[in-house]
Amino acid sequence: MKTLKLIALCLGASAFLYANPAVMGGFTYSFGSGSNSLSGAGVSLKILSSGKEKKPVVGAGVTYYPWAEEGKQLGVEVDAGYTVKNTAVMGGWDFLKKQPTVSLGYNKEIKSTSKFSNEPQDAVCSHGKK
Repeated sequence: MKTLKLIALCLGASAFLYANPAVMGGFTYSFGSGSNSLSGAGVSLKILSSGKEKKPVVGAGVTYYPWAEEGKQLGVEVDAGYTVKNTAVMGGWDFLKKQPTVSLGYNKEIKSTSKFSNEPQDAVCSHGKK
């Protein structure tokens, strides 16, 4: 079972290398958190595989559950979902709480400004110029 989780995590991480990733901030609900329904509600910050509109995405992030009992207020999850107009809807698994989660939030694509991007660069010759 640990091997399967490791493979899923590596596949999700490899998606970040291919596309421009996005950052998502939003709300998460963790199912099975106890008798108090508010204890499953939390605020999330996640990295998504893409910020493109109308695309499936994978993501990973952290969640703070302010109404959960002491010692269970932090979550770390891996998710899969879909983006629509800067909004992501995701479902996943919280590894610290060991419970399924659903998330909804605003996402923003991270633009690359690296010289080593995949976009073609114009050649500039400066030999002999002062």
